[in-house]
Amino acid sequence: MGAQLRLVRRRIRSIQSTKKITKAMELIAASRILKAQQRVEAARPYAELLTRAMEDVARQTGSLVH
Repeated sequence: MGAQLRLVRRRIRSIQSTKKITKAMELIAASRILKAQQRVEAARPYAELLTRAMEDVARQTGSLVH
């Protein structure tokens, strides 16, 4: 009976440890997502300007045939 109790307690500790690791991994993932979103937002003005510049170039070239 005592051996069974030790196994159950060991299993409980193992599950608690896994839970802590999983929580830490979730926090890291959330942090990485937030940083990626911030980089996307920071790049938005550049992307919009680049898009407008490419549209202007396309408009000025008209219908060039190669």
